[in-house]
Formats: sequence, C-alpha cells, structure tokens
Amino acid sequence: MENPYQSPNAAVLERTRPGPELDDVASGQKLVIYAILLYFVAAAARAALGPLAIVPFLICLGMGWTGIYRLSRGLGDPMWMRILLLILMLVPLVGLIVLVILSSRGTSRLKKAGYSVGLLGARDYGK
Repeated sequence: MENPYQSPNAAVLERTRPGPELDDVASGQKLVIYAILLYFVAAAARAALGPLAIVPFLICLGMGWTGIYRLSRGLGDPMWMRILLLILMLVPLVGLIVLVILSSRGTSRLKKAGYSVGLLGARDYGK
C-alpha cells in the first residue's frame, strides 16, 4: 500500500554543468555573432570613412578568428578544417558566409544540448 501523504514523484530532467566542448561552442558562437554584426558596421564605416575603416575590419577579423577556432574546436572539427576556415575568413564575402554557417551549427548543437539560443547566442548558458 502506498503512502497517501507522500509527495508525487515526477521525472524531472536536470541540466548538468556543461562540458568544456559546450563552453567552447557557446563562447565561440557569441564571438562569431559579434563578428558578423561588426562586419556590417565596418562595411558601412568603409562607405562613410574610407581608409579609416580598416580598424573595425581588423577587430572583426580578430573576433572572427577567435570565434571560429573556439566554435570549431567545440564542435569537434579536425585541425585541418579549423585552419581552412581561418584562411577562408580572409576572403571578404566567403568569410561572412563561413561565420553564418558556423553560427548555425553552434546554434543547433546548443539547442540539442537543451539551451535556449537567441539572436546573440545562448541565453541561459552557465546557469
């Protein structure tokens, strides 16, 4: 006979602390998203400022390279793929496409792990 005063038992999915690969995916994706946004700002600045707009492009390149490396490391890409993606980042339009594709791969990986992902990356990551 069961205890009628016992609280109900529900199967609750507990989220554990993510591993280092999800840390890399989340932080890399945020950097990649910020690099995409800065890419458009730098393109607009180039039209307005001319040669002085090289500074936002260099910052975008640095953020993009760091984000690509972290994100592809977290996704488990081999080293040759990471190097190829970093080289492709140097080609103007191809670099933007690489950033968008990697961001979408990171989004699907984080959603598969159970995290809510918004416009600027994982929302409730690390809680």
